[in-house]
Amino acid sequence: MILHLRAAVEQLYAVPPARFTPLRSELVAQARSAGDKKLAASIGALRKPTVAAWAVNHFVRGHADEVGELRSFAELLREAQRTLDADQLRVLGRERAKRVDAVADRIAEVAEQEGQRLGPGASQEVRDTLTALIADEDAEASVLTGALVKALSYSGFGSVDVADVVALGSDSAPDRDAAERPSLSVLPGGGGETVDLEERRRTRRAAERTRLQTALEAARSELRSADRQVAVLTARQEEVVEGVADLERRLAAARARLEKVTGELEEAGRIRDQREQEEEAAQSALDAHGRDEHDADGDG
Repeated sequence: MILHLRAAVEQLYAVPPARFTPLRSELVAQARSAGDKKLAASIGALRKPTVAAWAVNHFVRGHADEVGELRSFAELLREAQRTLDADQLRVLGRERAKRVDAVADRIAEVAEQEGQRLGPGASQEVRDTLTALIADEDAEASVLTGALVKALSYSGFGSVDVADVVALGSDSAPDRDAAERPSLSVLPGGGGETVDLEERRRTRRAAERTRLQTALEAARSELRSADRQVAVLTARQEEVVEGVADLERRLAAARARLEKVTGELEEAGRIRDQREQEEEAAQSALDAHGRDEHDADGDG
């Protein structure tokens, strides 16, 4: 007999897709027979998982070790992203596709053992879900519930949208937000871990706040250092500018002196040329006088 919605979720999301609808009807009938119309309505509202979601759920329940290895890799990659470790990001980034492909192949293999072959579309949705798990802690927590109703996807930046991807996990949902943030456990065969999505969100927000506060303090420290450097360089600039101004003043004075000396030189050159002409005229006159005396002496 189903006594609460969680038990219904654990049963329904453990069976193959073909068995989901008949079993849901059976559980609804049981709840009605017990006189619990609210529980019957809640069970009836549970959505059938897509083939890809069922395959991931089935794998999570029965292969905790392999899922754990993927989670460990995801944590390494997220840590490298948080610390901006470029070398680690390059190495892990190249490894990510290989890890996703390997686990996706295993999920397809396990699904086929249960008589459920994954087509190309479902196989791609499985890969998208695993990629989202690696990228985002909320996505990882959603996958670990073993109660996905549809595949996850990651655009390559930001967080993964996990709204409406997991079956309801509580028979009391006081508001829509609570319904969209179920608190489910990893089901039997999945390792027995308790996964509280809301607690994961709170922890993540607290860690993010701490990271942002640390980043702010580091930025303020760097700003103070930059301010000191700017002050030092501003003083140096003022010193250099003053030196340039002094050199320009001295250059202007030197150019003025050069102009004056150049003028005096040109005047002195003009006077010299005049004196040279006068000297040549005097020499010519003297030479002429000497010839005249010589001619006079010859006549006498």
